[in-house]
Amino acid sequence: MTTQSEAFVSILNLLTVDELKPRFKACPGAGTAPARKAELVSAMQSWLSGSGLELLWQSLPALEQEAVRISLYCNDGWFDERRFNAEFGHLPAWFAERHYYEAPAEHYKLGCFFYPPGRYLSGQRIPDWLQQRLKPLVSPPPAVILPPQSLPDPLPGQVARVTREQAAARELRLMLTWLQEGRLRVSATTGLPGKALLKQLSKQLEEYYTSDSNEDAPGVEHIKAFGWIMILQASRWVECCSDRLVLTPAGQQQLATPLHLTIRALWQDWLDHGRIDEFSRIDMIRGQKNGRGASALTPVADRRYAIAAALTESPVAGWVSYPAFSRFVLMAGHEFEITDDVSTLYIDERHYGTLHYPQWEVLQGRYLRCLLLEYAATLGLVDLVLAPPQQPEPDYEYMWGAEDVVCLSRYDGLLYFRLTGLGAFCLGLHGDYRDESTHRQTPLAVHKGGKLVFSQPPTDAELLLVEAHARRDHDENWCLCREKLLTLLESGGSLAALRRFITERDPQPFLPHDVERLFAECEANAQAVAPVGPMLLLHCRDAVTAAAIAGHSETAGLCLAAGENRLLIKPERQAAFRLALHRAGFGMVTGD
Repeated sequence: MTTQSEAFVSILNLLTVDELKPRFKACPGAGTAPARKAELVSAMQSWLSGSGLELLWQSLPALEQEAVRISLYCNDGWFDERRFNAEFGHLPAWFAERHYYEAPAEHYKLGCFFYPPGRYLSGQRIPDWLQQRLKPLVSPPPAVILPPQSLPDPLPGQVARVTREQAAARELRLMLTWLQEGRLRVSATTGLPGKALLKQLSKQLEEYYTSDSNEDAPGVEHIKAFGWIMILQASRWVECCSDRLVLTPAGQQQLATPLHLTIRALWQDWLDHGRIDEFSRIDMIRGQKNGRGASALTPVADRRYAIAAALTESPVAGWVSYPAFSRFVLMAGHEFEITDDVSTLYIDERHYGTLHYPQWEVLQGRYLRCLLLEYAATLGLVDLVLAPPQQPEPDYEYMWGAEDVVCLSRYDGLLYFRLTGLGAFCLGLHGDYRDESTHRQTPLAVHKGGKLVFSQPPTDAELLLVEAHARRDHDENWCLCREKLLTLLESGGSLAALRRFITERDPQPFLPHDVERLFAECEANAQAVAPVGPMLLLHCRDAVTAAAIAGHSETAGLCLAAGENRLLIKPERQAAFRLALHRAGFGMVTGD
């Protein structure tokens, strides 16, 4: 088994004499470099084994020391150019200005720490043997934190502050109502909603942007509508029947659950089961939907959980600028990749616009913005400060095909966000969520005909339960709905939550007689009919023949009378029925 010392010698042997000599000469007090490679490798290891390593470390400038420190403790010895540049703004000269053998002698000091890991492998890493010797000399870097920031006061023109915590609860009520009414239709193949549905839904949601005047950001006025539909599709309580989203029996019962618990469950379900890759929403970057581009995309759940982990380290109720958060994702070890083969992606034209070396903000940054706006903010986990998506100082203009693009995605206007109390609860930072409106009991009177009359506007949590059992009438009151009660009961639900809700708010000791009768009839009749499986309908030539077959000893046990001249049989018993029919003296036309 190769020891760490032997592995280090092997790494040194991969370098040429011309690569080893400048490194040796850069070591303080190392002396004259031997001429032969074997002696040079031995001298290099011997010098780094003694006090020379500490002298070399102490002689490094501050920036180079940080390169060693962060690589040593944060990246298993690897130097991460992207992360280091995000934290310090520029790279040490060894990584930024080295061109084969032309680097100044001073730069080679850092080269004594970092080496290519193999003959044909890229990157620079501190070998394990050096890492073991360095850790007693080098202290760990301080923990990376994301401090809150102050918003500009006043906010610049066209910049808006968007609070989402309470709005998300109201919108969830709307979405559940549309689910109950069967109004949410999506493609049975892709799961995507049509433009007509997005337009109708966006009118009810008070979208972030009200118009689609930017041709580089189509659909900017439907961000929340699209997000809600995709979040609901990922929920265990929603299923797609043909092309319509409907609540499952468990979803019907979920209507009586406090809103904050429902939102937390929606967030957790979406992290694991989101229907689409959010990166597909970055329309300007092409090549991701077919062939090698699609197969090279990384697992979506890994990216979502990386960002969720970064959000858990954000200050609750404190504003954070998007650029600061993006840098934090890199610096705190929450970075993620979009694709394993970036050359499959391109802008405008495949041949010229290929993204060979995209910066973090081009791919990961757009994905990060999309997740924050379309999913975290839609659910009320974060509040936002937004500008129009057009960027005055674009970060993509260096790429071919993007010279005249005013924004790279519909999400480019995100300036700041802050984690809400609801967000802290959903991310597990707080063990409980206290929403006063959830515990408020608005006085209520139940009148004849099942009319529910509140003494003042009910809370969102109260409306969620009421809308599950009643419909709003023309007087802005509510009336118990037989259809909704039966829908709840036939799926295994109970009226106990509704009875408790009414009892806590209505001081009268008894409900009106017709309301009690409505409850009793619904509970008695909710399962009056049960499916027995598919049946085959047979048409007899006349009623006499149908009666004779239904009553004959050979066929009576295989069919059921279904009207004047019709019979029902189970499809799997068709062959047995035909034989029995022959024994009874009748024949059956063969179906097409």
